[in-house]
Amino acid sequence: MTNRKEEENTLVNIFVNVLLPIVALSQLSKSGEKIWHIGPELGMAVAVAFPLIYGIWFFIKTKKFNFYSVLGIISVLLTGFITIHVWNEDGSVKDNAALLFAIKEAATPLILGAVMLYSHRTKKPLIEVFLLNPDIFDIPKIESAAKEKATLKEYASFRLKLTLMFAGSFLLSSVLNFFLAMFLLDGAKDKESYNLAVGKVMGYGYLVIGIPLMAIMIGCFIYLMKRISSLTGLTKEEYMVPR
Repeated sequence: MTNRKEEENTLVNIFVNVLLPIVALSQLSKSGEKIWHIGPELGMAVAVAFPLIYGIWFFIKTKKFNFYSVLGIISVLLTGFITIHVWNEDGSVKDNAALLFAIKEAATPLILGAVMLYSHRTKKPLIEVFLLNPDIFDIPKIESAAKEKATLKEYASFRLKLTLMFAGSFLLSSVLNFFLAMFLLDGAKDKESYNLAVGKVMGYGYLVIGIPLMAIMIGCFIYLMKRISSLTGLTKEEYMVPR
């Protein structure tokens, strides 16, 4: 039960993976006289360190891979590698910095959507991570009830529809991420302005892209619960795992 609560602690994930890196990039990265102005190099290192350390700590503590933490670590490492590549020794950044970062921002949801589509034909479809999670829904009971009501084919079709809806939302996220990063990183000519722009990408990305996608997820979840009831005849209390 403890592990489940930790996995679902969305506020902690947002605080560590979004808010703290934004503060590090926007405040610590400045080259000023205040004590917390540690410069763009250390500022970026601190911003990358927060989600990386948190993801490693979570794994050591729970002995389980958190899907979202793994994605966060991969994204953070890519940010670090791209930053090292686009920074020049004289303090400037390469002309293609915006394009490379935009590709990185677009690639993660695009790959995730493609993997979700592919996983639909496997024994462990990715839709079970996002919506039909066995920690929330009693999947064997749902499938058994659908079989009894002769709606198993409709249930399988419904799962495919959910997968397509989610894959489509990732595609939308990919496109929006790309253009948002291109827009915000355009004009970043030195390390400090680059860090500030990356912080804006993270912040605005969560507000402009993350919140609408969360709304789509909630809509899919409501649709999922109604559809399960209509296909199986089970009540919410019957098809959900007791807490």
